[in-house]
Amino acid sequence: MTHHFDLLAHLQTEIQAVGQFYDTLQAEEKALTSGDVDALTALAQAKQQQVETINGLDAVRRRHLAAIGLNANANGMQQWLDMSGEAVQQAWKQLLELARNAQQTNQSNGILIQQSLKHNQQALTILMSAVNPLNLYGSNGHSQGAYPGSGGSRGIIDKA
Repeated sequence: MTHHFDLLAHLQTEIQAVGQFYDTLQAEEKALTSGDVDALTALAQAKQQQVETINGLDAVRRRHLAAIGLNANANGMQQWLDMSGEAVQQAWKQLLELARNAQQTNQSNGILIQQSLKHNQQALTILMSAVNPLNLYGSNGHSQGAYPGSGGSRGIIDKA
């Protein structure tokens, strides 16, 4: 029984899926730089679905490699490409280029997210210190022990 698998059509489907993922990553980058939290939420959901689709397509391609007796890895893929025509080889190159671009954009977005988190943490620290500067005395007028040896249990009057 011969199983027909159209590698070119499959690669074109993968190219489309990775292209959509790349577009989503670029939209995420814009949302990160503009601070559009609502867009980021929707994009995160879209990215998750797209990653699942891409992983599924990759798994189908790898299963077919194994089914035709090739290793389901880069070497097996190269052997398959060597047996294929120019159009398939060009589609594979296009897929790899898109995947590299997506990976770079994803890494860049990760850096933007880390920078944003750091900035937010710094702002929160500043705000928290402004709200509660040193908290030297509690609401009962007693020292909170902000300084060593301050006699944390004595009230303001007792220190005079």
